[in-house]
Amino acid sequence: MIILDEKKYAEQLLCTEPIDFSKPYQTLSILARYYYHIYGCHGDKLIDRLHCFMEQHYPRYNPLDWTNSIVSCARQAAKFPLCQCDGIWITQKELNIIIGINDKVLERLAFTLLCLAKYHNYKNKNNQNWVNNPDSEIYRLACITTNSYDKDIRFYKLREMGFIDYAQKIDNLSIKILFVHDDSERRLCITDFRKLGYEWRLYKGEDYIRCTGCNILIRKTSVNKKYCKDCVKKNPYYTPVGVKTILCRDCGVTFNAEASSRECRCETCKTSHRKELQRMKMRRYRSKTAL
Repeated sequence: MIILDEKKYAEQLLCTEPIDFSKPYQTLSILARYYYHIYGCHGDKLIDRLHCFMEQHYPRYNPLDWTNSIVSCARQAAKFPLCQCDGIWITQKELNIIIGINDKVLERLAFTLLCLAKYHNYKNKNNQNWVNNPDSEIYRLACITTNSYDKDIRFYKLREMGFIDYAQKIDNLSIKILFVHDDSERRLCITDFRKLGYEWRLYKGEDYIRCTGCNILIRKTSVNKKYCKDCVKKNPYYTPVGVKTILCRDCGVTFNAEASSRECRCETCKTSHRKELQRMKMRRYRSKTAL
């Protein structure tokens, strides 16, 4: 989860329900620094405030499980100020280099790595264009669906092209970006890191729009589409043009989907079908590896 303005995020976090706890330690870290730098809370007062927040908002909160994490966040709060970044600028020379790759998937991956490197450079002036995000997070931000083998192959291709390099230590998985050119003309400002792959596609002229509700980038699949999947659920009276009614092939229930959708199962049956495919895959794997 990449957050450009951590102060604004913390203020929104304290005013919304329910709270997103997909990464609870990162949420605690931001709140600890927010309370320390904005309200001057420190020591036991800061720890008590974090405990109180978790007790009120985290449904499975247990003080014994979270004490060490809360104490750690409170101790680190003074060392790191809140990140308040208006956006990351991509220069014309950097854009030209990425376009020169001439591969749609590699272009999105290179653009994502560049944005992450510049974000880390902003947070830490001594970063020197390094990216230490997990591979899974990098590909999720780049909007690339792939497997473990192809992940490594794509990184290898970028390295062979001279765009990235690895750390010399074997246990260090960080990636250094070699095509950062801040001295060139500023061309593109990135203010949202949720869908960096779509940001690149939008720059290339593909048909993407921003959700009216949450401002995330989405593909425009109908004339009047203006909400993402999550915001559509909050607007029951909104129906995009091109909606079709589909009969679930498993349970026979009818449900609505976009005209361009290839769905053939409702959400419940789709989840069951996905689990069954996973079970079949594991059975085949075990049968092959059995002695």
